[in-house]
Amino acid sequence: TEASATLTGVSAALAAHQDPNFPTRVTLFDQFSQKDRVALVSGGNRGIGLESALVLLEAGARAVYCVDLHSSPGDDWKAVKTYAERLGLGRLEYVQGDVTDQKLIWKIGEQIGDKEGRLDVCVAAAGVAGEMHDCLEFPEDSLKSVGVAMIPV
Repeated sequence: TEASATLTGVSAALAAHQDPNFPTRVTLFDQFSQKDRVALVSGGNRGIGLESALVLLEAGARAVYCVDLHSSPGDDWKAVKTYAERLGLGRLEYVQGDVTDQKLIWKIGEQIGDKEGRLDVCVAAAGVAGEMHDCLEFPEDSLKSVGVAMIPV
């Protein structure tokens, strides 16, 4: 039915619970598809930002613009760009910019929108943590400097 084609996630599960004849299907890939989307990822030169950029490409984005402080991308970013090209994914682009400069970031977003005809996704992944650490071994003092609280497990 038309309703079964439009229901996803919990709504579909509840409908299936009420009606044993309700057609079931996995909808995760429909819900999270980035097909033909254009994204901007702050902090996209490495770490969580670069991971996010690759995920967006793997989810179908046609272009992901990584905005970071460095004047040129680092070796990790270059390796991910090459990897994405080998997989036949969308384009990974690098843009130098300081995310603390709101006017500059708005201008970068506008330029991307003008070039691509759209800007659909923005991921705020820029950080000021400094030295890279394994997430489970991140020093408490470093977390305090970026406003993250340590929660005892």
